[in-house]
Amino acid sequence: MRAGRGVGVMVLALALGACRSRNAGSADTPPPANDLSCERLVAPEVRDVLPGFTLQQSRPCPTCGPLCTLRSAEQKDVTVSIAYDCRKHFEGEDVQALLTPTLRAGGTEIPAMGRAAARREPVPGMLQVSTWDDDTPCGIIVTWLGADKERAIDIARATLFATTPERLAAAHPAPSTPDALPPEVSPPDAGTP
Repeated sequence: MRAGRGVGVMVLALALGACRSRNAGSADTPPPANDLSCERLVAPEVRDVLPGFTLQQSRPCPTCGPLCTLRSAEQKDVTVSIAYDCRKHFEGEDVQALLTPTLRAGGTEIPAMGRAAARREPVPGMLQVSTWDDDTPCGIIVTWLGADKERAIDIARATLFATTPERLAAAHPAPSTPDALPPEVSPPDAGTP
């Protein structure tokens, strides 16, 4: 099956729906639009299992964490995305309550993965794994679109293992880096006299 533009839109819509919080209290204060960086969040171990894939970052909504999309020039029918939501609104939540929306949508629980994890197939050829980390406040959704979709579980497991408080702290760009500039401001040109 060749993934078309309509399926890509479906992936984006699913990621958008997954990163929204149920209540927008003070604990759900949105991260700054330029806060977390995919380059720093997606661990080398995760990239190593996806050789030839390039990483792109987007932020589908103002309150969403980064959406890290990996695509391959050789495997044009495969797209992998990792959506991060690292606000503290998951802390103290009942694990079963976290799983309920995915389970109601036809998903199944994945045992022994973070605080909680579930998988579902929203459309044929796509596997989505929703996970909640046990040592950071992150909810992570891995979506695999294309052949060999069961690899989404391995990517989710590797992403959870690599998401540590230290990696999360390092994913915030320092104020002096070009990543910290607002999107509409470009870094200064070093070659201009």
